[in-house]
Amino acid sequence: MTLKKYLLAGGLSTVLVLGACGGEGGSEEETSEEETAQEDSENTSEDATTEEESSEESTEESDSGSSEDGEVTHSGEYGDYTVTEFGQYTIEPEESEEETTEEETEEGVEEPQPTEVVTIEFEFTNNSDVATAPQEAFGLDLAVRQIMEGGETTLENLTMDLPEDYEKSEEAAAASEMIEPGETATAVLAYGPVDPELETVLQSRDNPMAEEEIEPLDHTIELESTESSEEETTEEETEEDSEE
Repeated sequence: MTLKKYLLAGGLSTVLVLGACGGEGGSEEETSEEETAQEDSENTSEDATTEEESSEESTEESDSGSSEDGEVTHSGEYGDYTVTEFGQYTIEPEESEEETTEEETEEGVEEPQPTEVVTIEFEFTNNSDVATAPQEAFGLDLAVRQIMEGGETTLENLTMDLPEDYEKSEEAAAASEMIEPGETATAVLAYGPVDPELETVLQSRDNPMAEEEIEPLDHTIELESTESSEEETTEEETEEDSEE
């Protein structure tokens, strides 16, 4: 009888020891799962933070003057500008109604020459408190300049010299129309005379009286060289002559 008691006591102790071991193993597995879940949560948070930083960096780059699609933007004191296209145009001299006399020809009177200009098509939003024409606001906020040795020169607004048959004459005419505060219009301006061999830039004007700090703009305008145009014309003429 005493032997049976010892055997039962030994069996119960074995069961208790095994149960304790099983409990400890389960708690270790649960702890491992919790640590893994916490690490995954931290990694997800880091990825989200990285995406936010990348988004902020791209926004800052878009405010620097050039957007991802190549448009040039600027927010000035008198308006917001989005340049959609730069171009070149040659304004031919108007034919004089009076014929040049032989004496004037002998005296060496120079004939009027064509004027090369750079054209700028842009969307203008009037952010001032009064009605303003796009070309007026543009001239106050921005300037088109050419860089040369020893300095720079500011080009003149020659939009009024564009001929009536200019392909974007409606946009050129819209440059002088008054735009109410908050409204937007598309306009074209022409600046010159331009030398395609020199660096041409669109720059913001410094305004020390501005109420808010304005981010500066300095954009280089790509122009076609007149020499390359002449070479292309010569090649075309040569090909036509060879065909004949």
